[in-house]
Amino acid sequence: MFRRSLSIGTAFVAFALSTASGQELPPLSGSQMLPQPTPSSSPLDEPIRQIADTAGRAVLDKDFPGLRQHSMYPFFKSMSLNQIAAMSKGQITPAMLAQFQTDLATIDATSTASAVPASATTAVDSTH
Repeated sequence: MFRRSLSIGTAFVAFALSTASGQELPPLSGSQMLPQPTPSSSPLDEPIRQIADTAGRAVLDKDFPGLRQHSMYPFFKSMSLNQIAAMSKGQITPAMLAQFQTDLATIDATSTASAVPASATTAVDSTH
């Protein structure tokens, strides 16, 4: 588990170093601007900080150990797991992302089921 944490951390550091090279980029013109992202139904496209602010925090900590404690976390917490995986040079694999989605869906299903009142789950006929 420590090895996986280390490799994920390495991917984030590599990303941070590549973006902090000190070279200034020319400003983008209106035609070069990226369109605003549309809301996504996949948690893999949500900002990491948004997942970490919910019950998904436990899943992040389980499936990506050390992620929230990484020294570069303030710089990549606004990115999605899909974005980070694309820059990780294979260190964040599709299997890891699939496992995260499965684990998160399990937590979501559990929390949804526990939020339903018992009276809503049993039909009682009060007319008799």
